[in-house]
Amino acid sequence: MSTQGVREGSLEAPTRHPLAWREESFYDQLSINEELERVFDICHGCRRCVSLCKAFPTLFDLVDESSTMEVDGVDKADYSKVVDECYLCDLCYLTKCPYVPPHEWNVDFPHLMLRAKAANFKANGAPLKNKLMSSTDLVGTLAGIPVVTEVVNAVNKNGLARKGLDKVMGVHPNAKLPEYHSNKGRKRLAKVQDLTLDGP
Repeated sequence: MSTQGVREGSLEAPTRHPLAWREESFYDQLSINEELERVFDICHGCRRCVSLCKAFPTLFDLVDESSTMEVDGVDKADYSKVVDECYLCDLCYLTKCPYVPPHEWNVDFPHLMLRAKAANFKANGAPLKNKLMSSTDLVGTLAGIPVVTEVVNAVNKNGLARKGLDKVMGVHPNAKLPEYHSNKGRKRLAKVQDLTLDGP
């Protein structure tokens, strides 16, 4: 990539271009990999974002451990490791990256990660554990059954069970988990409302 005539960073506020998510080319894996390689190469040369989230240390470790110590030495299959670590917070785009639009290099790391995630979802769907983890109403309903509540709460406090949960669902053993209750807030609120309506 030639840097002749390119100014360092952008002094202007970032501008965001809309995603062309309705076009088939948006989901083309070859095109995505080319853009990932281009952006990763720019990120590798800069590294200002290393402290923001796990995506960047993951990328830089992959580059540093590759045979060429450049992005071209990273196996494209490993690009997904970087994509998976990005949780789309936008901090790199809004606060750190000097190459966001209107800079001519047009680096929009979060949008690229979103594109890669969308393409992966379109091709492979979501894993069962992700579907389950995002179905909070279902989990809450099942865990709110009176006998199940006590079992779930006990399991969530058991170190061995938490290690199993980490292996199966990817929930860190030290992550704080909610305590479930069978006497839900909605039930309690309904009783209070009934009492006030039936009152004197």
